[in-house]
Amino acid sequence: MEKFNRKYILSVGASSLGQKIVFDYNTAPFTIEFDIQRNILSSANNASIRIKNLSEVTRDKIRKNRWDYGVFRGVNLRAGYDDNLPTIFDGNITQCWSVREGSDFISQIEAFDGGYAFQNSITSMSFPEGTSQDSIIRSLLSNLQPSVTVGAIGDLPNTKSTRATVYSGPTMDILREITGERCFVDNSKINVLADTECLEGSIQVISSQSGLLGTPILEETYLNFDMIFEPRLQIGQRVRLESLTGAIFNGFYKVISLKHKGIISPTVSGNAVTSVGLFAPQALQVVA
Repeated sequence: MEKFNRKYILSVGASSLGQKIVFDYNTAPFTIEFDIQRNILSSANNASIRIKNLSEVTRDKIRKNRWDYGVFRGVNLRAGYDDNLPTIFDGNITQCWSVREGSDFISQIEAFDGGYAFQNSITSMSFPEGTSQDSIIRSLLSNLQPSVTVGAIGDLPNTKSTRATVYSGPTMDILREITGERCFVDNSKINVLADTECLEGSIQVISSQSGLLGTPILEETYLNFDMIFEPRLQIGQRVRLESLTGAIFNGFYKVISLKHKGIISPTVSGNAVTSVGLFAPQALQVVA
């Protein structure tokens, strides 16, 4: 994949109920900056997106007060090269405002991936004696819809409860507890994967040819490095590292964190970099 001609399509929920405003680089090339952090942890992923010089009418339509907890307004950013634009963030806006910086108006969007479900999904469920843990977990997962859908599910325990069970409280907190912190939300999909379970991603190898920058650094049990903006990577996927300067680390890993940071603009020169965190369990099993 040649990494030239960065482009984006940004969809933002507007103040009018159900309305979306779409910014397409091909038809209206505004300058945007993005700082997106995604990981396999149980906390919500987040994004900060800045758009330069929108009209006053558009700025008013996308403005959102952070205290409007019960209002769901989505934001989706697809970015990449030419017409290959994978989703690098899908979530909900927590706040959006505009300020003047010099001669420019900057509209800033702050968003969480699955944040609406984290804040608003409450469970009150009871299960009779003999219900399998697999069934309980799947029932709880369905309670997060529609703002979060079910993604990849690994092997779940089939042990059956020896008594009736009642769950009451924030759904995500309950899921974290009964899955042993194995659940995570990424691009508005909740996944449940063990350390040794992974996804099959669309990019299989990370090397200098695919944009690896510098030498990977081992920090405790995680391997970290930067690469030229790589939107195809997914959280939880398997990848093979092939480093010329850090050959001791070459092998198969699970992607546990991604940070996309950069600028896409028709007028302003700037970099776009993806910071990657990998984890290497003893064996990796791909989950369909």
